[in-house]
Amino acid sequence: MIVDNSVEKSYIVPMPGLAGWKERSMATFDPTKYQQSPNGPLTPQTIERLVAIKERSGMAYAALGGKLGISGTFLHNLMNKSTNIGTQHIERIATAIDALENPDQVAEVPANEAGMLQHSFHLRPGLQVTIELPDNLTDREADRLARFVQSLPVA
Repeated sequence: MIVDNSVEKSYIVPMPGLAGWKERSMATFDPTKYQQSPNGPLTPQTIERLVAIKERSGMAYAALGGKLGISGTFLHNLMNKSTNIGTQHIERIATAIDALENPDQVAEVPANEAGMLQHSFHLRPGLQVTIELPDNLTDREADRLARFVQSLPVA
């Protein structure tokens, strides 16, 4: 789970092959080419690239969203309604867009990240939590996860 309350200097990202989370300097990736403002909507250029990929491939929003690590509904809203997206997701989405535009260049996907989707939830004002779950999560697993969250101690 990650919490991103400020993206001015750094952000928290999963680092493949490492246990836990690691802080990465914003100098390694510039989200401003893809996002209009921190935690804001995608740039028009990024949306144009997504539209071109969707039209060329014939993928539905759900299929394309799955390739980007987001739901199809959320992708539709990003592309058509200027929905905001957390900056912590932009590098993953930009990498996926590059891979989809250049399918001949095979990217290595760590085994522990294949088939996983990140889901963000605004828990309270100023606090967004993100959880990474398998893209084939079953109803039984979702029920187990819900019971786990309900069992957590509260203040």
